[in-house]
Amino acid sequence: MIHEVLGGNDLNGEQKLKDFATSYLAKKVFVIDDDIIHFANFGNSSCTAIIGDHSVILIDAVRSSLYAKQVREILAEYTDKPVRTIIYTTILPETQGGSAVFADTVEQVIGCTENVRPRIARTRLNDVKDMRKIFTKGYGLADKLIIPDGNTRQELITSFETSRDEWLKPTLWIENNCSMEIDGVQLSLLRTPGETPETITVWLPEKKAAAVGSLFYGTFPNFNIVTGSDYMETEIWCDSLRLVRDLEPEVLLPAMTVPVTGREEVRETLETFADALEYILIHTLDGINDGLTLDEIIASVTLPDSFQKWYLQERYGRVEWMIRAIWTRNMGWFSGLAAELTPLPDASFHDELIQLIGYEKLTQRIEQALSDGEYQLALQLCELDPRRYRNQKKRSLSRLGKESDCLGERYFMLARAEEL
Repeated sequence: MIHEVLGGNDLNGEQKLKDFATSYLAKKVFVIDDDIIHFANFGNSSCTAIIGDHSVILIDAVRSSLYAKQVREILAEYTDKPVRTIIYTTILPETQGGSAVFADTVEQVIGCTENVRPRIARTRLNDVKDMRKIFTKGYGLADKLIIPDGNTRQELITSFETSRDEWLKPTLWIENNCSMEIDGVQLSLLRTPGETPETITVWLPEKKAAAVGSLFYGTFPNFNIVTGSDYMETEIWCDSLRLVRDLEPEVLLPAMTVPVTGREEVRETLETFADALEYILIHTLDGINDGLTLDEIIASVTLPDSFQKWYLQERYGRVEWMIRAIWTRNMGWFSGLAAELTPLPDASFHDELIQLIGYEKLTQRIEQALSDGEYQLALQLCELDPRRYRNQKKRSLSRLGKESDCLGERYFMLARAEEL
């Protein structure tokens, strides 16, 4: 399977996203062989059906019952065998949300435990994180602002409303790597922490296929995403990618985008993906140790041309966000500047700046920035008095969103603009 990097510098952000969505985010069914069917991008999530002697093993259950019903209907076109086993590659809405659709036939649900105690914040922050998900998925935006990918707006909105209480809970928890046979299918469950600490890879040795879940999903990863998440340990993530690489798979089945096939292409993909993450990590740490500021590191650390692959495009996460996450993980919130150790509240400091600048000059500069296309500058100046500059802030957010080539950033900016 040959891929190419889409969207050169001559394209605007929206067109880059449209091209990427058409090639890699479209809802599609891939028949890998007679026994493996991959359902890609059903509501920003994917699943894989493995057909056994008398039943089907479903790896992940997509993000909602609406999409799971679609999967079940399509699966029936290929086999009349029932889904008896579900394996979750991680414990997330994207993997569990549609599981209840198969409750009438499922006999076993397998999940992986964490090596560490889950943080209390995982359950105490659901409301704020759900709200941010609404922003980053674009649920409240007009259709004309949405990048088309084959999923209708109503499908996505309905999928978000699915209750967690309906999900099928694991009946078997995996703590360590293990191998087993399920209905004639030989498989291994391997702990491969990456985006989440409990991620597992389902390895099918006879098929040379690896269902890796969110270990790899075909875009530059979203480190400490705007919805809020734990830090993703880069070294461990790279180790997991290389562990799967060393299995020499011929089929790579990811959580999003499209499967990768062919031993050499799969090997290169996993190796390059790991090397890219490691590159950003090492150069960020070196910059910190050399005494550079966060802004200086962000300005100096970029991926070299050798990493310009379709699966490392910043369509979901940004290199800058990864650098910020690494800084916070290793240095905490303090920048090292004495003035930021016990700073004034933003409101007080902003009042002082406004008194120095004056509203007349500030208004002129905001309008000039908007006219010159300096939308980020305009946005930050608006924050000195967001109530007074509400309209200008909305214009800044709207332009930043429409020009972004990163999907979550686009939707977040446009959603916050719509609020105003």
